[in-house]
Amino acid sequence: MKELINCLAEYGLSDKESDVYLSMLELGPASVQEIAKKSGVNRATTYVMIESLKRRGLMSTFDKGKKTMFVAESPERLKRLVDQQMHILKDKEDRLKSLLPSFLALYNTAGEDKPNVKFYEGEEGFKASRELYLQAKGEALSFVGIDEDVVKLSQVDEDKRLELNNILHGRTIAAFKQGITPPKINTNNWQVKKIPYEDFPFSGEIILFNDKITFTILGTVPMVFVIHSNDANKLIRAMFEFMWKHAQPYTME
Repeated sequence: MKELINCLAEYGLSDKESDVYLSMLELGPASVQEIAKKSGVNRATTYVMIESLKRRGLMSTFDKGKKTMFVAESPERLKRLVDQQMHILKDKEDRLKSLLPSFLALYNTAGEDKPNVKFYEGEEGFKASRELYLQAKGEALSFVGIDEDVVKLSQVDEDKRLELNNILHGRTIAAFKQGITPPKINTNNWQVKKIPYEDFPFSGEIILFNDKITFTILGTVPMVFVIHSNDANKLIRAMFEFMWKHAQPYTME
């Protein structure tokens, strides 16, 4: 019986609705008093459950003398309910498909004017954020402070970092902490300039690509903020170009 109740719950029936319906299936035509006694549901609640089942098309009534009798519809009615629900869902799906371009147009329009910010946390989040760089078209720009924490983070999924290093191309401004061996850089794809770490000590990285900016902030838990904004990208890009003009050339040893 429990299995039948669980099945009816999938059709949206409550436990008491199920108790009343299953009792009616066993009884055949019956009065409210008989249904209430069989189902264990009080009489007043049984009336409410009967009305609910009637709206679902799972029961019907007829008069027998002065009494109103209630009878459950065949369980095959449940199959028809499923067919109706599938038809409704199909109509909703078709309507959504037809209107989806309009929804996307509104979404994309809003995206052009309003910055979109995403946040990734921890090593797994950092690895997930790397996948975004595969979207880069044209030159990417990066500004990085290379210290122990940055070197350690660069070694998270090192194969993916090297793959991106070889796929992407662009320019990097780096502040190298003394005594730190920097991660390997593909100098065929990347131009590198340096600024003195001692004068401008920081840990982390900013990367600009397309109309996005990623800020990687290190600490106990690495965090990556991704900002999708043309205006913000232009602002940081202008700052990068100023620093690039005054930074010193760097050659990997």
